[in-house]
Amino acid sequence: MAELLFSRGRLKIIMALLEHGELNITELARLSGLNHITTDKHVRALEELGLVNERRLGRIRLVKLNSSRPEIKLLEELVKKWPSPEAHEG
Repeated sequence: MAELLFSRGRLKIIMALLEHGELNITELARLSGLNHITTDKHVRALEELGLVNERRLGRIRLVKLNSSRPEIKLLEELVKKWPSPEAHEG
């Protein structure tokens, strides 16, 4: 889990996937604010950790969270319970 928490880029990718579900790599890069090469590097690292799964549809690479992993289940629960920033505006 330390590999995840010490990388801002990996956290951005995880948060984008938590919010949007399965994404193609280009959309994931856009939503996480990272360039394509950096996104690819982080996705590969997350895949090696077993936290994401990737599948291909022709040339399209789709990435999604591995919800069977306890780390991902924990993050999903945390995000559900964490108040959104909009709740504090007003």
